[in-house]
Amino acid sequence: MTEEGYARTQELHSQLNYWLDSMRFPIARLPLDYAAVAQDNTVASSQIVSVYLSTEQTRALLQDVPGAYNTQINDVLLTALVQTFTHWTGSHSLLIDLEGHGREDLFEDVDLSRTVGWFTSIFPVLLKLEDRNNPGEVLKSVKEQLRRIPNRGIDYGILRYLSPDESDQLQAFPQAEVSFNYLGQFDQTQLTTLGWKYAQESSGSIHSPKGQRRHLLTVNGLVVEGRLKLEWQYSEHFHSWATVENLANEYIEALETIITHCLSPEAGGYTPSDFPEVEFSQEALDELLAEIN
Repeated sequence: MTEEGYARTQELHSQLNYWLDSMRFPIARLPLDYAAVAQDNTVASSQIVSVYLSTEQTRALLQDVPGAYNTQINDVLLTALVQTFTHWTGSHSLLIDLEGHGREDLFEDVDLSRTVGWFTSIFPVLLKLEDRNNPGEVLKSVKEQLRRIPNRGIDYGILRYLSPDESDQLQAFPQAEVSFNYLGQFDQTQLTTLGWKYAQESSGSIHSPKGQRRHLLTVNGLVVEGRLKLEWQYSEHFHSWATVENLANEYIEALETIITHCLSPEAGGYTPSDFPEVEFSQEALDELLAEIN
């Protein structure tokens, strides 16, 4: 089946309400340091602030933290991100464009093992912050919001760009001002055994300086030489270095708080997505687990 064929299926159209319902909430705009227009958000004006976790914290994030609440790394990284932005904006939610590899097994007759690289899917997610004072509850809430995304988000692009009837509805929603992409562990490639490693030097921009940036803030994460690196890209026409540096440092602090909590004796628990065969609310699941324990 082709993507055009999939775009006409009832299976895909049944996902439309998820995308429509998830966007029907007030969207907070990002605070700006300088007044500018969209055309000023150019590649030439972009700058990058980089921050790091320590080697030990990165090891804990990758190996120890997932066991506390049965999480994936994106659950943790995005929880820290929404905490950081809600503290800055004063809102209880954050609209983000998430970027994924796009290599989803949508069709039984398509074998992705004979392809290399990323197909790339980009889709909006509105993450709402609940019980911000309890790291464990916030992490569980964000985890469940991410688990509700159909087919890891690839359906959104098909609905928006290949389904004319739905395209206008999806394009009417606000554009996310923030994008996030976790690129993975660059220490875990086969090239490292051959003596190759991630270069510290910049390869330069892959876009023309005259090009337009789509987001005000772009956050990319990757693990290099055993440390998690976060690159915060922004336009100097909209934000100052100090503002973005403060955000990046607050993000690291939020991430460290989550890591510390997940390593503590009181951490641990399950969420409804851990039991996909049974329909549980978080409250009902907590009550059942309390009875068992």
